[in-house]
Amino acid sequence: MYNVYVKKNGSYTPDLAGEFSNINDALNLANELKEKDSSISYTIEEVTGHFDSYGEPISNVVKRG
Repeated sequence: MYNVYVKKNGSYTPDLAGEFSNINDALNLANELKEKDSSISYTIEEVTGHFDSYGEPISNVVKRG
């Protein structure tokens, strides 16, 4: 599972823009959002399906832009 997070200027926390099972779909959404508004930044994370000792899902950053 891939999650796309978008952070706008002046915002402290990124917003979840979408969840995808395919990395190409996540990349397409991130690129579309970046083309519409070049001031945003995005992060694509892959959720591993494992959890840490606090019960939070473990994820790996795939791409930032």
